[in-house]
Amino acid sequence: MIGFCVVDDHEVVHDGLRALAGREPDLEFLGAASTVGEGEGLVARTRPDVALVDLRIGERGGGSGIELCRALTRDAQAPAVVIFSAYGNRDLLAQAIDAGASGYMLKETSVSRVPEILREVVTAGSWFEPRIAGELLQRRRSSSPGAATFSERDLAIVQAIGRGESNHEIGERLHLSSHTVKYHVASMLRRHGCSRRAELVRIAHDLHLLDES
Repeated sequence: MIGFCVVDDHEVVHDGLRALAGREPDLEFLGAASTVGEGEGLVARTRPDVALVDLRIGERGGGSGIELCRALTRDAQAPAVVIFSAYGNRDLLAQAIDAGASGYMLKETSVSRVPEILREVVTAGSWFEPRIAGELLQRRRSSSPGAATFSERDLAIVQAIGRGESNHEIGERLHLSSHTVKYHVASMLRRHGCSRRAELVRIAHDLHLLDES
């Protein structure tokens, strides 16, 4: 069961997502909040797997969706945060990623795709709107020539991250110490301009470098 909540100041969004969860046997709607402060309290009480956060949630009451994302992801038991926005802007996507978001979804996305996106965020670790994620990747590649290249060992580590393995498990698989794995992961994060391990999987996937078998 995937538990999720929403932080958005529109009741129609709350109602739509509540109804959506009622039609999906593996989704549980845990509640809704309308402000940044309410959102923090809701997440603390319900401990969802995923928190859907409106980018512009704080415009009338202080704070912002990005700031809420940053606050939520500081917690060791943080949910995956998916920012949803009316803006298909790669700079906003970059801000969301830097704040620790695991996803970025456009409000124009068909509601029928939301269950699929929630499941991918939980199972794969991330989901970013493909069009703007591709634009951001291209910009990062062009601004840092060769940054998006992966060695054979890099790809083996990223593939294992995609399977949800820990540094210790990856080390055992590749006959490396967990410290060495941690060093390689940190190095890849720096090279690729990422803040989260899941982003490495997404980049390698988008470049068709991962074994899909």
